[in-house]
Amino acid sequence: MLDALNITEEEALGLAELAQHDLALARDFARRAQVATDTDEANTLARSYQRAARSYRQTLALKARLRREVAAAGQEAAARAEAARSPREAAAVGHRIADLREALLRLVWDETEGPEDEPAEGDGAGFDVEAFTSRCEAVEGAVKSGRWARDFTEEPLDDQVTRLALGLDFTPEATAGWRELADPPDWAFEIEPDRQSSA
Repeated sequence: MLDALNITEEEALGLAELAQHDLALARDFARRAQVATDTDEANTLARSYQRAARSYRQTLALKARLRREVAAAGQEAAARAEAARSPREAAAVGHRIADLREALLRLVWDETEGPEDEPAEGDGAGFDVEAFTSRCEAVEGAVKSGRWARDFTEEPLDDQVTRLALGLDFTPEATAGWRELADPPDWAFEIEPDRQSSA
């Protein structure tokens, strides 16, 4: 990643070492200036302290800028890699995203304790449509907002499900058993939540 900014690892380490020296010098000049009894010597040491402190601040600012540029270069490289996927790779990514969505929706269904059969109209069968819809929207947001690395489809599905599920606050116990959970029935997605009554 540092290659994208034309800086070697050794140069990056040198920059960190410079910052250490600048700080050490600034501390030394400050200490000596505070105990100096001669006015001219104290002034000279104070100016040296100010130069060392300024150099330290500039080094820190440069490190922060490089860190931002490395992060930006990483995002750009990820975007280029995504654009360069072959049709077969793109299809594999699409299938993996669908698998993730299916796993997370099972967790939603399990959490909201949906009934086995579609509740009759007016039947308060304990199905919390609001919670189900809200959790489904959160799942969709997590799946769509993911930045999928080039080796995304090579990582074990269970690891990816666990990472996303725990990020969505599903319990570790439910997450561990997601494969044994039932898929939500189609009718669960067709019930409109009563947004007005919950307001």
